[in-house]
Amino acid sequence: MMARSCAALGVLLWMFCAGIANAADDQAWQRGQVMYHKGWNGQAACVRCHGNLGQGKEEGGLQAPPLAGKPDRQHLQRALLEGVGGNGQLLHPLMPRYHIDAAGLDDMLAYLSVIGKDTPGLTDTALRVGISLPDNVYGAAIQAGLTKAFDQVPNGVYGRKLELFVNPAPDQVFVEVASLQSGVQAASSSTIEVNRLAVIGSLPVPGLASFSDTLAQDSFHLLPSMREQVSALLAQAALYARGVASSNRATQQLTLIYDQGNDPALHVLLKELRQQARVNHQSLREQIWSAKVRQPGEAVIYMGSAANLREVLAATGEGLVYASAIHIGPASLQLPPVQAARLRLLLPWRTSSPVFDLPTAYSDAACAAGMVLIETLKRSGRQLGHAELLQQLNQLRDFTVPGFGAISFHSGQHYGSSGGQLLAVDVEHGIFKVLRRW
Repeated sequence: MMARSCAALGVLLWMFCAGIANAADDQAWQRGQVMYHKGWNGQAACVRCHGNLGQGKEEGGLQAPPLAGKPDRQHLQRALLEGVGGNGQLLHPLMPRYHIDAAGLDDMLAYLSVIGKDTPGLTDTALRVGISLPDNVYGAAIQAGLTKAFDQVPNGVYGRKLELFVNPAPDQVFVEVASLQSGVQAASSSTIEVNRLAVIGSLPVPGLASFSDTLAQDSFHLLPSMREQVSALLAQAALYARGVASSNRATQQLTLIYDQGNDPALHVLLKELRQQARVNHQSLREQIWSAKVRQPGEAVIYMGSAANLREVLAATGEGLVYASAIHIGPASLQLPPVQAARLRLLLPWRTSSPVFDLPTAYSDAACAAGMVLIETLKRSGRQLGHAELLQQLNQLRDFTVPGFGAISFHSGQHYGSSGGQLLAVDVEHGIFKVLRRW
């Protein structure tokens, strides 16, 4: 028994020490990365001659050798401190003689062992952009929107042409843009451990009811959070309630219907809505499907899937029913015209036209995501890495995309916009009409 306990304790100690060692290794290569790109105590940066990926390049008529890999410590020390190459010959006088200490040398060795792996999909002439899409009309529209954005920079950014890879392996691309959410998780779990893959402007899957506001660490959404979206539905329903209620009625009665009682993310959202309703002097009655409203003409907010949409409309009398254009938008076009006329749908972004179909809306959002990528690449500079891109994304403020609106991010806030549109459904023509923008 004692032997088993000691063995278990030994395993735990080994795991603990291994975790410390891995963290220390990460800090070492990160310090080495700074030296490689910024220089050592004001001396010239290695990247100027040896390239962003350590591949070596021509500088001043001379060909600098590649550095990527696992160089011998003694050879690297002699090259940096004494200017002597691996063959024992003196290096060119343009090669700086660095005054680097032993710890700095260790950090540089750590970075040279991983350089190139931290920037997959990036070369001196190209930047590979990943996008995860289904083979349907929405996938085609999203790809078209992103291509439209890239066409605005035909020569690329700082000489790097933007190349689009559909459904790539994680280690093929530098960044992922405008993917449907179902594809984002695969990209975010990249096997590349050296640096993280940024995901910009992922889009919700049409017809899928999702209420989670949880984002991956380096995922930047252009659209408002679910909390903001449903808050906007509450506000729109309140405007309607004021129009139909008697002037002496102090409290606006709204009915909230949902059909996913076991969804933890939904319950977090409901808590926020109850608090907001009290602030707005709204009486928010909740019903888990199925149930009928108590008063004719009462406004309803439906937070559920498209499967129960017809029954909800049939059971709620003559009042308006507010819902998400993403969750139930495609199904709304299959309704009888009388039922569709009672729907008011929230689209959590703006479009370039007052009349549109849903694939066109997705194309506009994808184009906006592409514009954000281009802007942050311009701000990041020629010496690009994941750290530079993430820094510029976190510093993006009030970047306006025509037809979409202003986008801002900061550390801890990766939902970029707060605008949206209230839509009416035109079943006859298979389109949506914008009633109100904000």
